[in-house]
Amino acid sequence: MPFAMHSPMIRFPRKTRPWLLLGLVTTLFACALPTGAFAQQQNRLLRIAVYPHQGFTRVSLSFLSPPDYTLRVLPGRVRLEVRDADAPSFKKLRNLNDRLIAGVNASEARGVLNVSVPVRVADATAQAVSCANPSVLSIDIGPAMKRVNPVDIAPGREPILAGTERFVRDFDAEPGGVPFSPTDGKLLKELLPEGEALLFQQGESLLYRDRAEEAVNVFAVFDKKGDRVKALASYRLGEAYEKLGRHQEALASFRNAEALWPGYLNQAPELMQPYSDALARTGDFPGARRMLLHLMDRYIGTPYQAELLNRLADLIERNGQKEAALAMYRSVVMYAHGSAAAGRARLKLADRALFSISRDRYRQLLTKYQAIYGEPGDPSSRDEALFKMSLLLALYAPPKDALEAAVTYNRRYPRGIFSTVLSKMREEILFPVYQEAAAAGNDDALVRLAMDNREYLSRCFGDAGFAPRLSQAFEKTGKTAQELELFNYLDGKNWAASSAPFMLSRMVDDAVVLGNAPLAESTARDFLGRYPRDPNLGKVREQLGRLAFEKGDLPGTAAQLAFLKAPKAKASLPDSEYYLGKALQAAKDHGGAVRSLVRFTTGAKSGNPLLPDAYYNLAVELAEVKDYPHALAACQVGASVAGGEMVGQFLFKAGELQVKLGAVREAKASWEKATGMGGTWGKLAGEALNDLNWRMKIAGELP
Repeated sequence: MPFAMHSPMIRFPRKTRPWLLLGLVTTLFACALPTGAFAQQQNRLLRIAVYPHQGFTRVSLSFLSPPDYTLRVLPGRVRLEVRDADAPSFKKLRNLNDRLIAGVNASEARGVLNVSVPVRVADATAQAVSCANPSVLSIDIGPAMKRVNPVDIAPGREPILAGTERFVRDFDAEPGGVPFSPTDGKLLKELLPEGEALLFQQGESLLYRDRAEEAVNVFAVFDKKGDRVKALASYRLGEAYEKLGRHQEALASFRNAEALWPGYLNQAPELMQPYSDALARTGDFPGARRMLLHLMDRYIGTPYQAELLNRLADLIERNGQKEAALAMYRSVVMYAHGSAAAGRARLKLADRALFSISRDRYRQLLTKYQAIYGEPGDPSSRDEALFKMSLLLALYAPPKDALEAAVTYNRRYPRGIFSTVLSKMREEILFPVYQEAAAAGNDDALVRLAMDNREYLSRCFGDAGFAPRLSQAFEKTGKTAQELELFNYLDGKNWAASSAPFMLSRMVDDAVVLGNAPLAESTARDFLGRYPRDPNLGKVREQLGRLAFEKGDLPGTAAQLAFLKAPKAKASLPDSEYYLGKALQAAKDHGGAVRSLVRFTTGAKSGNPLLPDAYYNLAVELAEVKDYPHALAACQVGASVAGGEMVGQFLFKAGELQVKLGAVREAKASWEKATGMGGTWGKLAGEALNDLNWRMKIAGELP
C-alpha cells in the first residue's frame, strides 16, 4: 500500500483514544497526498509509452511525483489535465500508426499540462488504471473500455439497472463534516441594530433549515452595509448559493467576503467547508483540498475529524484518486467505529461492488448494508443503506424477495431521499411477480398483488393481457366489489389508459352483479361517450338494455339492443336476446320478437330461469304470425323445462293451439291434464274443456 498507515512497522499505544489515532492517520494521509496540496511544487512528465492491445490501447505516463489530474473524454479525443506540471514536447509521439489513437500531444498553459490523445474510432472511451507506482498513470483507450451491463444480474432486471445505475453513481450523499454554526450574537449586536441583527439571525435560521432560496433574499439586504457586515452576509450568501448548486455565485461571494474580512475565516473555520466545496465544484481542486486540509487541522483530535476525513475522501475521489479515497474510508471505519462517519464510510466501501457483484455473492454484500442499516447513525445513511439493500435485491434476488424489500423501504421511508427511484424499481419488480403468480394459476395471489400495489402497476399494464387476467382472478375468487374498487381507482391513471375501456366495461358488469343500478348506468353511459368504437361497446349496450328492462322501460330496452337485429350480430350476454324479444313483443313487432326469442332459446344454457317464459312468449308470438305448428312445439318444449303452475300454463296454451290445428282430441287431453294440476291455469283449462265439450255436443261431433 502507498500509505504509511498500512505498514506493519507502525504501532499505536493501546490506551490512545481513537480520535487521536484518527488525527495521526489524517496527518499521514495528508503527507501521502500529492505535494500540490501544500505547495505549488512543479511536477514533470518524464516519459510516455504506448502499448496496443486487443480492443484498446494503453498510454502510460511516468511523472516525477504522483499527478494531480482530471481525465476527460471529449468528442474525437481524450484529454488529461495535470495541474502544476510541465513536459517536454514529445514530438515523435504526435503521429502514431495505431489502430485506435492518432497520436499523443503534450502542451502547457498557466501551470496546467494538457495531454491530448486524438481517437480514430467513434465509440471509444477511456479509463485510468491504478499502478503499483503512484507516479505512473496509465490510460486505457478504446471500445473495449465501454462498460457493458453486468451479465450476472437476474434475467429481466435490465430496466431496473438502466433506471438506477446512473442515478446512484451521480448521487451526491452528504459526506458529513463540521455542523452549521450561527454567527456570534455579541458580534452581531456590535455591528447591527437590534432589528437588523434579528433579521440576520432569521436568515441563518432559514439556511440551517435548508431554505437557502429564502436565505439569499435575507442576506442580500445587507449588501449596502459596512465592510464587516457585508463580509458576514457574503459568507452566508456563499453558503446559501452553494446549497442551491449555484457554485460560481457561491465562489464569488466567498472571495468577496474574504477580501472584506480575511481574518474572519479563522474565527469561524466551519465556513471553510462550503468554501472548499465551491472551489472544488468550480474546478479548483488544489485550492479546495488545501482549504479542507487547513480545516481538518483545526479539528484534529475531535469527533469531527472523521467526518472531515470522509469529506476529503469524497473530494479526492471526485478528482479521480479512487485508491487514496478508499484508504481514507477504511481508516474512518477502523478508527471511528460506531460513529455516523464510520457508517458513511462503510457505505462508500460497500458501494464499490453494487453493480458488479455476481448473483452467487450478492448476499455477502447485502449483509454489509444490513449491518450499516442496523447500527445507530444519522438518518440519511440509514435511509441510503436500506435503499441499497432494496436495489441489490431488485437486481439479483428472486422477484418476491425484491418486492418485499421495496415495500419495506416505502413503508419506512415514504418520503425518503430515494422514494421516487424506489417507486420505479417497485413498478418493474411487480411484473415478474405477476408473471409467476399468473403462470402458477394463483388467483388469490394475483388479487392481493394488485390490491396491495395499486399505485405501482404501470409496468404490468405494459402487458396487454394483464387487465383481463386480473379480472379473471377477481371473478374466480368472487371478489367483485374489490374489482370494482380497483378498476375505478385505475381508470384515472394515464399509465393504465390502454386498458381503460376494458376496465370500464368490467365496472359496468360488476355494478350490475352488485345490484348498484345507478352506478352501472352512469358508468355505461360514460363508456359510450368515451369509447364509441371499442369492441366492448356492444356488451355495454346490452347491460344498458338489461337495466332499462328491469326498470320497465321497454322502448329504452329496444333502443339499446336494436343492434342485435342485424343479420350477423351476436349477443355477448345471452339474456340480451330475451330482453329484446320481450321489448319487440310489447312494440307489436311479432317477427322481430320471434327471431330474438328463437336465438335466445337455442343459445341459452339448460337451467336458465328465463327459458320457460321465453318459450311461452315465443309460442304466443308464433301464434300471432299464424305459425301454429312451431308455436305448439315451443309449448311442448317449454312445458318440459318449466315447473310448478307454469306447466299448467303451457298445457292450457297447447290446448288452444291444438284447437287451431284441428287436433281436438289432443286439445281435450291437454286441458284435462291441466285441470288435474289445479291452480289458476287448471281452472281456466276446466272452463275451456267444458266449453269444448258443449260446442262439440251441439255439433254432434263427439264420439
